[in-house]
Amino acid sequence: MSADLFTYLVLLVMALWAVAQTFAPYEGLSDAGCRLGHVYDGDTVELICGGRRERARIVGLDTPETRDAVCAEEAALGARATDRLRKLVQGAQPGITDLGHDKYQRRLIRLRLNGTDVAETLIAEGLAVAYDGGRRIDWCERLRT
Repeated sequence: MSADLFTYLVLLVMALWAVAQTFAPYEGLSDAGCRLGHVYDGDTVELICGGRRERARIVGLDTPETRDAVCAEEAALGARATDRLRKLVQGAQPGITDLGHDKYQRRLIRLRLNGTDVAETLIAEGLAVAYDGGRRIDWCERLRT
């Protein structure tokens, strides 16, 4: 292989990698010094990056509402999900993947604590359901049956 062809291939690979990084979610928010602040509810946390604070929605799950609960059962399970997430976050090493923003301008994140996916944990414990951004379930109906 000639030196010119080798140089061309190296430059092509570097250019393709740079383009791919533009479109890929940023894996290292925790590596960039971002940390978790307040836990608002079972699927929404405060993300602190430097001096900037913003709400972040954890993807992959939906927990019952706490503030805008429609029935007492929803409020009670929402409070349990919030308390559980607060306990999971305490002292844990977060892994935060940035997935952009939702229609409400909240940052969307995949959250792992000590290597374990938070969505999978809360779903397995019955405190959440899997959620992909579509229509939310009726928690009151679900909890009454």
